[in-house]
Amino acid sequence: MKHHLHIAKFAAVSAIVAAVAGLALANRAVSGDSEGEDPIGLTEYEIACMSCHGLDGKGDGPKAGTLSVMPADLTRIAQRNGGTFPRNAIYDMIDGRGVIPAHGRRDMPIWGDRYRNTGDPGEAASAVDERARALMQALVDYLESIQQN
Repeated sequence: MKHHLHIAKFAAVSAIVAAVAGLALANRAVSGDSEGEDPIGLTEYEIACMSCHGLDGKGDGPKAGTLSVMPADLTRIAQRNGGTFPRNAIYDMIDGRGVIPAHGRRDMPIWGDRYRNTGDPGEAASAVDERARALMQALVDYLESIQQN
């Protein structure tokens, strides 16, 4: 009986440690780190966006020429929106769940699906969604940081 209690306590402590680590990752993803390292948003940009939108976000990535619609210049989003960066609209574009199929073909991948695909069927849906939201928010933060006048 004592052995089973020990295992249960270990499992409970492990779950708490994993939850705290997950929250720390989510907080770091949203804020970037303050020690001069690249923020997670930049890393996500490099992984998800750079091949089409380019190193500087100007729409000139190595895959841009192969697409039927040229990628947008991501450094001018605010300029095209009357000087205001539309955080919610950009988040929705990245997430992809708010896209209405009747509005036409979507050339950009639905990155929210990638962020929610953990490969771990045992992971709680709330943890998956929290991590996905944090990564997408970090990417939106990065895109806001590269806006030009």
